[in-house]
Amino acid sequence: MKNRSSVFGKFAPVVKNAAWLTVFEALRVIMPFIALPYLFHTVGEDSYGNVVFAQAIVACFSLIVNFGLDVSAVRDVARLRNDKPGLDALVSAVLIIKTGLCLFSFLALAALVRAIPRFSREALLFYFAFLSCVADVLLPAWYYQGKENMKTLTFIRFFSVAFYTASLFAVIRSAGDYLYIPLLQSGGMILSALISGYFLFVRDRIRLHLPPLSLIGRKFRESVPFFLSRASLVINAYMAKIMCGFYLSPGDVAAFDVAQKICNGGITPMQMFNQALYPNLSKSRNRDMLRRSLGLTTLITSAVALLLFCLSGWLTGLLSHGQTPGAGSLLRILCLYVFMAGYSVFLGASALVSFGHQHPFNLSVILSSAVLLICYTLMIVTQNNSVYLYALTLVVAESVVFGYRFHYCRKYGLVGFGDLLFHGKARGPAAGN
Repeated sequence: MKNRSSVFGKFAPVVKNAAWLTVFEALRVIMPFIALPYLFHTVGEDSYGNVVFAQAIVACFSLIVNFGLDVSAVRDVARLRNDKPGLDALVSAVLIIKTGLCLFSFLALAALVRAIPRFSREALLFYFAFLSCVADVLLPAWYYQGKENMKTLTFIRFFSVAFYTASLFAVIRSAGDYLYIPLLQSGGMILSALISGYFLFVRDRIRLHLPPLSLIGRKFRESVPFFLSRASLVINAYMAKIMCGFYLSPGDVAAFDVAQKICNGGITPMQMFNQALYPNLSKSRNRDMLRRSLGLTTLITSAVALLLFCLSGWLTGLLSHGQTPGAGSLLRILCLYVFMAGYSVFLGASALVSFGHQHPFNLSVILSSAVLLICYTLMIVTQNNSVYLYALTLVVAESVVFGYRFHYCRKYGLVGFGDLLFHGKARGPAAGN
């Protein structure tokens, strides 16, 4: 009994941090139920689809700005949390890298706006959406995650979402106001980033300075593999909407966005659990905690996927004000994606990366990207573009990621088939690599 209590006691900081993250994410998931029906009613399906298309394009630049630092820097902060000079140098290096990448991204977007008619017709929409990349530079979510200070991160993120949601009802009054949707969202993110500056520079007394160029170069190189892995996440999350924007209609973009928002809400419990679990496992490398967590993952993902499938029609109708009837069928397909993604998230950072196996982790996401790009290319070449095929492609790619990561987790002795069930029994060494 004492051993079991001590094992579960090690979950205490994880549960605490996951609870704070879940509070924010629950609010973030609930707020679209309030804002989205209003937006569909006010600006219409096509205008909202154009906004989503612009945000999907800008998400690719956000990937460049973050450059995998949201993974590598978390690990560094966790290890340097008691080393004030080391933290000062790390934060300075990360901000310098992100600022340079943001300037590069803006120039690239400007070139695309001038060269592509589809972009130039909505130039202001793209530039307003790009302001979110400025917030990516300033908001040190990676710092708070590494410090396991989810309470502060929850407060900062909640302010952003609350500002955006409230301002929509005050500013968006007619169909022509759709241009301000990304501006308001970016504005909320920038305000939150400025608030985070108080916690970072006043409370934690982080001091910026010009770190050695060798440190900047090293941080940049260390983030390259994680950048490649994050590229897969962006392809998974946004490529279907980009394809819809180029080859289908703004209405299809809107329908896919509604179904995907619900799916993202379904994956949220696993993402929050793993964000809290990752720093803890990175330090302790407790295999028993890892195995128990995999069983819990099975319970969560199965319950969420089944619930979303049963409520698909009602949820999509509620969010889109009844304007996207095809979104319900899309959501039923994507429930399989939710189920697989819950496992993939856990087996990635919490299992492989935490125990020092970055190579198979990075290869798995590259493999996923390859599967997606091959499928999308075949659709373009054969002129067989369909929003439902885009959804099925996501399911196939996520299944590949799950299978690949689980194979290597078994190979390294981290988890086994029996751990997929939450049986609560400890086995094997408690820690170590």
